[in-house]
Amino acid sequence: MKTKGFVIGALITLALVVSSFTFAYWANVDLEATNTDSTVTIGEGRTATVTATLDSTSAGELVPAGQLDNSSNPNPVEEIVFTFDVDWLDDSTNLQGATSAIDIEIANISNATAETYLNFAITPDPASAEITQGQTLTATITVTLGEPANQADYDAIINDGVTFDVIFTITDPASE
Repeated sequence: MKTKGFVIGALITLALVVSSFTFAYWANVDLEATNTDSTVTIGEGRTATVTATLDSTSAGELVPAGQLDNSSNPNPVEEIVFTFDVDWLDDSTNLQGATSAIDIEIANISNATAETYLNFAITPDPASAEITQGQTLTATITVTLGEPANQADYDAIINDGVTFDVIFTITDPASE
């Protein structure tokens, strides 16, 4: 009888120990957005770079899709949206009202591990985006997070401010 009670107690203890180690690694990742709305002006150089930040200074901690209810964060979000109003201001008289392709690129993600798990959706589609000189183009970058695969990856991104560059480049002014 003592052996049976011991086995049951050991199994319950084992279940508690195992369950305490199996948790979602992302549950406390603090990646939040600062300065999510911005105006970008592209001049004669035809390239403008904006550095965006995901850090722990704003409301809305980023968690993987479908995991809001499982988060221990007080204000979890499944996505963070950065909005950029892009103005192409070029004094060249032959470019007044010209339409050009614009490339929108994400580069220089500051944390290599976070780069593995961060997903960026860009609107308008960079493959077909156009901008008209003298008019404003609204571009959005929607950032989502994949679930870290292990404790080491989780530890590499938790509470770490992640920066990335959004590079806007006018690629082929039509009137030159």
